[in-house]
Amino acid sequence: FTQPCNFSTVHVTLNPLNVKTNVTISVDRRRVTSVCQSEAKNAGLKEDFEDYSVLGYPLVSSGKHYWEVDVSEKKAWILGVYSRKVSNYWVYFKSKYDQHPYWRYKPQYGYWVIWLNDQGEYHAFEETFSSDPSLLTLCLGVPPRRIGVFLEYEAGVVSFFNVTNNGSLIYRFSSCPFSQATFPYFNPMKCHVPMVLCPPNP
Repeated sequence: FTQPCNFSTVHVTLNPLNVKTNVTISVDRRRVTSVCQSEAKNAGLKEDFEDYSVLGYPLVSSGKHYWEVDVSEKKAWILGVYSRKVSNYWVYFKSKYDQHPYWRYKPQYGYWVIWLNDQGEYHAFEETFSSDPSLLTLCLGVPPRRIGVFLEYEAGVVSFFNVTNNGSLIYRFSSCPFSQATFPYFNPMKCHVPMVLCPPNP
């Protein structure tokens, strides 16, 4: 494995074309913030964290790519990559039977992500061919304020690094069957502190 510090960070921005009404992005397309929705409007609706999602640009179809995200002071977030490998119909159909609030973010649905929930716990789904992967709890000695994401497309690897803790490895997906365009994925959740894409290295 080649340390990502040997690669220049790529210039990732947020794609305004897929922004939901629950989030806003800055003019420079580097900051995403969740916005309040009225409780009356959402009454009776099952919470879907995907309502806060934003894809990054450019899409990735080859090569090695590294970017960093500032999550300082955030109480909840989801971060990683997304590949359009599963039809929206199947994801919708599955949602009727999977009651876990983070059900969507399993690798078999095209998401390779880690997250912080509002209980202060870091999680990821186990990388497995099973239809019911285990939910993993990630133990971080130093809470990350800045996270590095390293995508190796041909190798099928996505790694997460705690830049705050000397670049220590947080988690790695090592068997990602990328076959279609893959996007950086960001989700600020309901926490109104923004997620910020860090400027690329000179």
